[in-house]
Amino acid sequence: MNVFRKLLFTFISIFLLTYSVKAADGPNLKESDYLKKIDLIYLELKDSLGSTEKTGDLNTDFLNQVLQYQRALIALSKNELQYGERKELKQPVDQFIDGLKLNLKKISKVQKKVSENPVYDETKEATYLSSYEEIYQQILTNLKVEGEQPTVLIGNSIDMDFLTRLSKQCEVWTIFMNSILQQTEDDGVKELANDLIQSSDRLKGEIQALIKQIEQ
Repeated sequence: MNVFRKLLFTFISIFLLTYSVKAADGPNLKESDYLKKIDLIYLELKDSLGSTEKTGDLNTDFLNQVLQYQRALIALSKNELQYGERKELKQPVDQFIDGLKLNLKKISKVQKKVSENPVYDETKEATYLSSYEEIYQQILTNLKVEGEQPTVLIGNSIDMDFLTRLSKQCEVWTIFMNSILQQTEDDGVKELANDLIQSSDRLKGEIQALIKQIEQ
């Protein structure tokens, strides 16, 4: 009888240990949902930036593309608000979104002016779109690795993943703006691009400060 009890106790102990290990190694549903949304944002961005209509005017092309890009960054930030773990990040991320929405207003304002007086030049547009193709691919690569399935969390938390991905976008964002500055002759577009570079620099500085705060 004692032998039976010992065997039963051993069996139960092994079962409970195995169950606890599986529970520890199992998928974190919150992280899984967060990463699924990253995949969705990636696919939507790939489609929206890759299928923007050629208008014949490089300024119009650029404005359509950067508008979609800023919207994707807002979606990325809202994903952090929904799934992020640190309450102290809520306010700065809300401020990120406010800044990105302000950028949308600036872009729309310039769009209206450019639409009233477009400059059609297919040769210049082709040159712009050629350089844009490289930027487009870099935007996607900096968001997630092509073909990465499942999408893997960067760092050890949702918060670190978000900050890292957004910081990478700030880098290509600046490249994007410098590209149009080299090719446009429209003063309004130039002013907008410079404003967006400043916005990117501010955002990147704030992100780096938050990363240091998390790592402490």
